[in-house]
Order: sequence, then structure tokens, then C-alpha cells
Amino acid sequence: MLVRTGSQSDTAALMHITQPALSKWLRELEEQAGCALMERGRPLRLTPQGAVLLRYAERVLGDSLRTGKELEAIRAGSSGLLRVGVLRAVAPVLVPRAILRCRREAPQLQIRLYEDSLDYLLPALRRHELDCVIGRLHGQALGPEFLSEALYEEPVLAVVRRGHPLLEKPRLSLADTAVYPWILPLPGMPMRVRLEAEFAATNTRLPVEQVESVSLVINEALLLASDMISVVSQQLARHYEESGTLAILPLVMRQALGPVGLLWIDENPTNAVQRFLDSVREEVRALGIAKSGKGAGPAGSRAGVAQRRKSPK
Repeated sequence: MLVRTGSQSDTAALMHITQPALSKWLRELEEQAGCALMERGRPLRLTPQGAVLLRYAERVLGDSLRTGKELEAIRAGSSGLLRVGVLRAVAPVLVPRAILRCRREAPQLQIRLYEDSLDYLLPALRRHELDCVIGRLHGQALGPEFLSEALYEEPVLAVVRRGHPLLEKPRLSLADTAVYPWILPLPGMPMRVRLEAEFAATNTRLPVEQVESVSLVINEALLLASDMISVVSQQLARHYEESGTLAILPLVMRQALGPVGLLWIDENPTNAVQRFLDSVREEVRALGIAKSGKGAGPAGSRAGVAQRRKSPK
């Protein structure tokens, strides 16, 4: 709370205690730690030692919360609770298949899904509020605190409504698409960065008419009701095509999004976590999209060690 508000008086008010009582608690905590935890000033800031203590405290609180929820799940007749963070782009195809496989082996396992961007999922994983994450392995995801395993890589494809005028064009270039309105990812997002690089590589300006959105549901509705164009992962594009909702433009996109992979914290995961990780791996192989070789970045070797742990029966 002190870190969030940066003020002892504001924190005391939110916690319904007096400021002297809060100051006394902070002094006692620093005496126990043997070092200063906060830099006094406006606003209050963590010292390097305070940042370390906060990181471990968040993990302890996350584990404590998990323990209580698992006990509740067992009392309710479940065999445990699994909390999975999922990147939006991989949620529609791989994750449902992995969940169904996992439940066939452990029908009483309670699975709780959190769908969001890595900006939100990675801090939750770091605090032990999530057991594992399925997302793209780049940037912070390759930090040394995470175990990671690359699953597959896939290209980016452009999708439109069935019957779109561009589907009739024999030879299609990116410049041909620029005269139509586009649905673009938000600025700074990996998909947006790679799309901008694609346009730049062909000396084509980004479309003037554009909507910026990361909502799969809204994007699909916009595509179905107009001549707009959007880009998605190959896996999701094929899902749309096979379901008969959208069509794939015959447009070569050279900019890949980077590998999709598994992320988790504990080198010795619980049976529930291990079972789910194995289910994801099996479904990747079943989909025919498995990446040759495991691991990505600094955490890859740690992931390999964790993967060799015997799967639960």
C-alpha cells in the first residue's frame, strides 16, 4: 500500500489507522530487516533492499492465497485449483483443446483462466497469483525468474470477410490492401510493431482509414460487416477459415511474431500444473505445429530440466 500511494498519511487513511501507528510499524519492520526499506521523501520510494523484500512478500502472499483456494476446492470436491494466464491470440484454439485433454485425465481439477496481455500476466505469475502462462516468449517473458519453453512459431496472416473484393485479385500486394480500412493492434504491441515493419519493408504507408482494437470478438464483428482487413496469427486465421466465418487473404507476410511458449515459476511444479503443461505440449503436437527443440532464451535450459520431471499418472 505504501508503494502504491507513496504517502504515509494516505496509506494510514486507507488502512483506517493513525499515521504514527503506521510509522511505528515501518520502523519496526526496518529494524527486523536490518536496513532501510523506504526512502523518505515525497513520494516515498522503495530502497533496493525494500524492492527485494516486496518481491518475496508478494510471492508469499500469492502462495498463501493459493493454499487457501486449493483447500476450498478440495472441500468442495475438486482435486485442486489451477490458475492459467493466457494471451488473447492463442486462447481460441490451443487452450480449449489443452483444457479438454487435461480434464479427461483429471476431471475434478478446477481450472481458472485469466485472459490478458503479458503486461498483466507476467507480474501476476511473478507474484505466484498464476501457476503458468501461455504467451509469446520475448522481452520480460525471458527474464531469469521464469521457466520457459518454446512451443511453436507461426506467421502472421491477413483475414477478411468471405466475398471480400481482394479475394478475387490474382496477385495481391500489401499496397493493394492499403486502400481498404484496417483494424490495427494498439501502438507498441508486438503485432503492431511487426505489421509496421511489414509495411515499411515494402515501402507502403499504413492505411489512413483504421480502427485500433485488440478485442477478438469486436474485430470479428467489424470484419464480417465491412471490407475491413485485420491480421492475426496463422492458428487463429485457420480457425476462422475452417469455421466458415472469415477468409484468409493470399498475402505473404514475412514478419513473424516470435515463438509461443509456456511460462511458469517452480522447478518442481505441482501435479496439477505438470499435468496441464503436458496437456499443452500434447495438443501442440496434435495440431502439427510443434517447434523443433525446446527452450527459449536464458530460461530455456531450466525449462528443459523441469520438463523431464515424470508426468503425474
